[in-house]
Amino acid sequence: MSIKRITNPEEFHQVIDNLYSLFKEEDIDSGHVGLNHCPESMKLNLGHTVILAWEVFVWANKTDDKFDAMIIFINDKNIKFGKKIFSEFLWLSKNSKVGYKLFQTAIKFARNNQFDTVSMSAVVKHPKYEKIKSFYNKMGFLKDSETYICKL
Repeated sequence: MSIKRITNPEEFHQVIDNLYSLFKEEDIDSGHVGLNHCPESMKLNLGHTVILAWEVFVWANKTDDKFDAMIIFINDKNIKFGKKIFSEFLWLSKNSKVGYKLFQTAIKFARNNQFDTVSMSAVVKHPKYEKIKSFYNKMGFLKDSETYICKL
């Protein structure tokens, strides 16, 4: 087990590629309604040194030369609320020993970097949705809103 913060664009690309290969089928079967993750878009838009240093925070776990878990947060300088929100972007883990450790690492970082609020989400279609909701409740998170999606 080797959790580390990812700030190098090439390493970020490897994280995205490794995790996408592990979650591709799950993304199709039990991901977002009518939407699938686009690894190429994530790599193109987030995989830059400055962005990975100041705006997008990535931690990943590497086992046997492959990344098997990651958590990504966005520095949301939210103009709607006038707050600095540590907003979850993506949390994936195929390694049951590190999922929670990734979360703890990210939350510690948020506290140390003066974020006002943490925002987490759960995909309703996912089979572990109820378990994720329960986890968030145990961690002290309160349900804030729901999102509805429609294809045009």
